[in-house]
Amino acid sequence: MPDQSSDGAWPDLGAQPGLCRTCRHAKVNQTRRGTAYLRCTRAEWDPTLTRYPRLPVAECAGFEKIPTPPDQTMPDSLASPERAGHSAESVQNLES
Repeated sequence: MPDQSSDGAWPDLGAQPGLCRTCRHAKVNQTRRGTAYLRCTRAEWDPTLTRYPRLPVAECAGFEKIPTPPDQTMPDSLASPERAGHSAESVQNLES
């Protein structure tokens, strides 16, 4: 059975994902044994990016924010850049 992507696997990463938590290119895979890892799908066609980035990601040239649906809220520990160890300015610079 191949690795499976699951929204429920985010807490199993073992590290704060940083920008990847809200990036449209981030995919979390979880093995049958429960190991979770993050893969950047944009790295498949963008050679400047790392396929398996080191977490937490504070800066990324390929970051594209996805909107969070109103009925799905993220825990503060994952949603807040400051709690993940990133300054609000660095996140704003990447978003603009």
